[in-house]
Amino acid sequence: MGRVTAIAVVTAGLVLAGAVPAVAGAGEDVLRPGEQLTAGQALMAPGGGHLLVVQPDGSLGLYALDDVTRWSSGRGVPGATLATDPSGDVRLVAPDGTLLWSTATGGTGGALHVRDDGDVVVEAPDGTVVWSSGTAQAPTTLDGPARLTGTDILTSPDGRHTLLVVPGEGVQLQGPDAAVRWAPDAVATDPDAGPSVALELRADGNLVAVDEAGDPVWRSRTAGRGPLTLAVQDDGNLVLLDEAGAPVWSSQTPIGPATLDPGGVLAAGTTLGSPSGHLGLGMADGVLVATWDGTPFWTSPADAAPGETARLQEDGDLVLLDAAGAPVWGTGTAGRPGARLVLEEAAVLLVAPQGEVLWRVDAPEALVPSGVQPTDCADVDGPVAEGDVVRTRSGIRVHPCLADAVDALVDAARADGVELGGGGWRSPDQQVALRRAHCGPTDADVYDKPASACSPSTARPGSSRHERGLAIDFTSGGRSLHSGSPAYAWMVEHAGDYGLENLPGEPWHWSVDGS
Repeated sequence: MGRVTAIAVVTAGLVLAGAVPAVAGAGEDVLRPGEQLTAGQALMAPGGGHLLVVQPDGSLGLYALDDVTRWSSGRGVPGATLATDPSGDVRLVAPDGTLLWSTATGGTGGALHVRDDGDVVVEAPDGTVVWSSGTAQAPTTLDGPARLTGTDILTSPDGRHTLLVVPGEGVQLQGPDAAVRWAPDAVATDPDAGPSVALELRADGNLVAVDEAGDPVWRSRTAGRGPLTLAVQDDGNLVLLDEAGAPVWSSQTPIGPATLDPGGVLAAGTTLGSPSGHLGLGMADGVLVATWDGTPFWTSPADAAPGETARLQEDGDLVLLDAAGAPVWGTGTAGRPGARLVLEEAAVLLVAPQGEVLWRVDAPEALVPSGVQPTDCADVDGPVAEGDVVRTRSGIRVHPCLADAVDALVDAARADGVELGGGGWRSPDQQVALRRAHCGPTDADVYDKPASACSPSTARPGSSRHERGLAIDFTSGGRSLHSGSPAYAWMVEHAGDYGLENLPGEPWHWSVDGS
């Protein structure tokens, strides 16, 4: 590779350009001791998929090809310079010499590298990683012939579904809340075999789970189709694809979409699913059925004429239609055009455009325990259940103590021309699932690793402010906030008025105490 290069970057609406140091060369992915970057200059991963930029505001930003901010050093000072000093410490320094950010790797002789997997690391001369941004992305596909073992993980592109080998339990496809969606051991060809320890995608196209002795536990029975690719899809389905991208096998575990828009239809064989996949809604035997993990807990009235499809009318009424297209049952919510059917984690909701709930079916109460919640956010000292959070007018789910402030903040931002959205509360199960995906498959990875050792940084279960409903990952225009955006600048100026503080290094993450 050559030495440091300045690259004209167009990302998140910013055009970045800068003067090239005398030592610059094309295609650089490393900042060696004694080298520096100034505003507009960048390092690029060897494959070109990730870019580390010194931004005009003096902060450091890591971007993927989709212009989404993967990592940031936090607030900067215009004119700041990034340099690796001779001792191996990587430092972001303001024009007046103030230290803004550092990897604290002095004495290692290391250099800063941007890797193809999206991780930014400081490597010592012997190749040892002495610092990492924790932003490495797990692969989503496995090209045969290949082998998935206990040290490997596949994730869906959105990171919500994970294929891994759990020690002592075998190969598992886990959903967003770490629930097992599919496991070859559960459908084993040889029920007397030991637990699977690896998943082999063989050259002949067969996908085989094997035990410790190397004996098959389960086969996909796709031999002769090779070479194939194993992929984890965003809908939670694990599929084998041929060279043309056509599926030749699947785990049959897709989670249906979580919403039905006006005019949308549910026919036999189609379902809606909550984000975790536990809650489902679909047609069966002429009625509309809500299920929890496949077990029905609610149906539309069975004494009505059998229905063929369910349709969300443009006027806001959800109706069951017979074979002739005549309604045989409805929610009685006509007159509210624009309403959408939404499956949250434990409730089916018909929601008006302004957020008002017009009709609902809740999962059994025993599945979603709830209790009396504090009115002061300072008194919320642990994770809260889904039934104890509320959805604000803007669709962000938070603890009730924060809801009014979030609504006021979003309204104030809109009045200033800034549109804000985001994600707030997540369940403890979802936090565990994120830790398994970001930190590693073992319980030690999930519960013991520091957040900074995960990819990306993820709080330990029980400690995340998201679990308490006291944190929001804000978006603007559908993209995570980044430090160079007008929305981030607005938040920096005004968020404190509404009780929210920023977590340094994550421009999108705001909570009641900045953690």
